This record gives sequence, structure tokens and C-alpha cells, in this order.
Amino acid sequence: MHIGRTFENDIKQLDPRKSYKYLDIEESFDIQHKNEKEKLKKEYLRRLRLVLGTELSAKNTVQAIGSLAVPVLRYSFGTVNWHQVELQKLDRKTRKLLTIHGQHHPKADVDRLYVRRKQGGRGLMQLEAAHAVEISKLVEYLDRKEDPLKQVDRTHQHNINSAALQTAKRLKPEVQTETRKMDSIAEKTKER
Repeated sequence: MHIGRTFENDIKQLDPRKSYKYLDIEESFDIQHKNEKEKLKKEYLRRLRLVLGTELSAKNTVQAIGSLAVPVLRYSFGTVNWHQVELQKLDRKTRKLLTIHGQHHPKADVDRLYVRRKQGGRGLMQLEAAHAVEISKLVEYLDRKEDPLKQVDRTHQHNINSAALQTAKRLKPEVQTETRKMDSIAEKTKER
């Protein structure tokens, strides 16, 4: 009985103007996208600088960036509205920091930086491509009709966040063309 009373008190104390943290994202009536993006950018750049400040080899540096810094942003791709321009700026900033820390030559081929290591590249993950992949996987997951809970979630997401889903559907062909483009770049680097 005591538990029910505290739950009722907690409900009465919730204020629509206040926010709470769920899965490290501040939420209130809606997500404050601008504030969340700024926090995520700062954390991404902080982790990137930490990795670049170490004396790791080039291969291990790129792997550390992919496993420590990039997931900060990838985690938010389904919930926070990211624009392509913002992701391009972050990619540019990443390349700039790589150059400053001696991990990338200023006149080196930028495309080779994002090609897989097995195909002759450096293996860095491009944020735009990661965004497109995550969003298309989210749409693919929500489009499966086997689970009734997914159907409820899909209609809820469609009503609330239809812009993100429309972006995902638009990006799916772009992901496929980007993958083909990366494969062709990899083939060209093999020929050299």
C-alpha cells in the first residue's frame, strides 16, 4: 500500500515544464533537440580529442574513434533530429583534428579516409553514412509486421515523428548508392 501512495505522489509532482533524463537524453514534453545536439557534439569532440591525445598507432586510433567517440552520436540518431549539414561539419571537424594531431595529411585523399581497411583505406566511419544506416535500420525494424507492439510503436512514431521516418525512407536509397560509391573508390585505390 505504501508503494501506491508514493507512486501517486510522484505523479502529482511531475511538472510538464521540467525535464527528466531517460537513457542519457533529457526529455520533457518533447526532446530539446538543439540542447541535446550541443551536448552530444561536445562529448563527441571531447572523446575524439582524448583518443587523438594518446600515442596509439594510426590503425588503433581509427578503431578507438570508431568504438569510443562515434557511438556517442550513433546512439542519438533515432531520437535526436540531426541535419546533414551538422553531420558534415562534424566530419570536417574530425578531419581537422586528425590533421592537427598528425594522423592525416592535409593534402591526403579524404575519400580514402572512409574506405574500409581491408580495401586499402583507413576505416574511419563517416557520420553521415552512419546516420543514414541507423535511420534505415530503424525504419526496417519498425516496418516488420510480425509483432503487435512494433505496430503500435510504428503508428505512434508515425504520428509523432513522421519527419524522421520520411527522412529515413528517403535516405535508404542514398545508403545503397553511398555503399556502391565507397566500393568503387576502394576498387580504384586497389588499382593504384
